[in-house]
Amino acid sequence: MRTKNNKRYRTFANKLHREIFLTVLAAALLPCFIVTIALYYLIFNVMSGQLGIPEAIAYNIIPAARKVSLYLILAAPASVCIILILAYRITYRIIGPFDRIVRELDECVKGKKLDHIVIRKKDKFQPLVNSINKLIDKRK
Repeated sequence: MRTKNNKRYRTFANKLHREIFLTVLAAALLPCFIVTIALYYLIFNVMSGQLGIPEAIAYNIIPAARKVSLYLILAAPASVCIILILAYRITYRIIGPFDRIVRELDECVKGKKLDHIVIRKKDKFQPLVNSINKLIDKRK
């Protein structure tokens, strides 16, 4: 059963996770919009420059513009989604252990916990956790 307070079912682990994810979202969408605008500007600039030239060129440019539009409609959202999924997974492997390390260090400072800090194998910060565990061993 999902509860609102259960951290495992939250979309973002904390504010830092949300900030990193939104930064990656902006970094993915901004170039996508710039490329889209630049391509349409190029197509319509070429078309307006060719108005005095025979209609055969216009007949070739309009289908090309349609193909470009189709590729943009299909490729841009797909590539942005892939980038966001990868960014979410990577940031979750960073932010989750970060919160756990901070929480467990606070418990060690308060004297509630004297055991080692344990994180999942795929999580980041393993060298930091190993060093902290050495400090905890010295303290015992």
